[in-house]
Amino acid sequence: MQTLLIIDPKAGTYQSEIDKRKLHGLNINAAADPEQAATFAPHADIILGRPDFIAPVLEGARKLKWVQSTYAGSEPLCAAGLRTDYLLTGVKGVFGPLMSEYVFGHILARERDILGTHENQLKRLWDPIPYRGLDGLTIGIIGLGSIGMAIARTAASFNMRVLGMKRTPGESSTIERMFLPAERSEFLPQLDYLVNTLPDTAETRGFIRLADLKMMKETSILINVGRGTSVDETDLLTALSSGYIGGAILDVFEQEPLPDDSPLWDMPQVIITPHNSAYSFPDQIVTIFCNNYRNYCSAQPLDYVVDFDRSY
Repeated sequence: MQTLLIIDPKAGTYQSEIDKRKLHGLNINAAADPEQAATFAPHADIILGRPDFIAPVLEGARKLKWVQSTYAGSEPLCAAGLRTDYLLTGVKGVFGPLMSEYVFGHILARERDILGTHENQLKRLWDPIPYRGLDGLTIGIIGLGSIGMAIARTAASFNMRVLGMKRTPGESSTIERMFLPAERSEFLPQLDYLVNTLPDTAETRGFIRLADLKMMKETSILINVGRGTSVDETDLLTALSSGYIGGAILDVFEQEPLPDDSPLWDMPQVIITPHNSAYSFPDQIVTIFCNNYRNYCSAQPLDYVVDFDRSY
């Protein structure tokens, strides 16, 4: 008998979804927060939950063998000084479509000026606003894991020109050309939209700085759905206020929630969302967990194992 601890504000929903799958040999405890979870942690063989909720109870989970994250990023569990004597698995194939919906929802809203059209409606103005189609626009994607590739496929379906940047050389039938980070001076000036999907690692922090933003078109838009730490926020503010880029669509920030006094709130060319480009829907996460649980019980390799050194 394995003991599973669920740590999530929706722990009850996760438990209900798991109960529907009728897994054998599994005893479940559910907790909505780390404080509640601390009581159950010493008995847990497996933990399913938010990485930031799991990290505080790691030391007390003396029997722990496996953690299944419910988030795309597992950075809180990969911080220096935390134990790594267990198997950590993440989530793939779920967040890519959701983040692609977010990215193209905002791109289409911007290109079609949906907000301006609605303002005209409120004023009872019959005044068509000029727009451009996506066909032929150039989008660049930094970070080409499952999320980046999902965005690339959607871009290709709109007949956009798709460029990519990754750490290592590679090719894709969806992407016209892959660039290495050292080739950013050739990559960035071509873009109408730059989409960042990078995780938070030592190598990605401050990856996009003022010098990079100054290489872009004055009309280009930065979309950040990766991690706030990969874009230097002070440099971004300078680029926006100086007109080096045309705007930004930001779902992630160096500090979250975004402080009330951040100048980003008041910039008309910036769209701010509260880190919600992709939710962890329990039914989808539980499907991944159950597949992994069956593999775990039969001593088979688990899907989406996280490298503690890389945080992904």
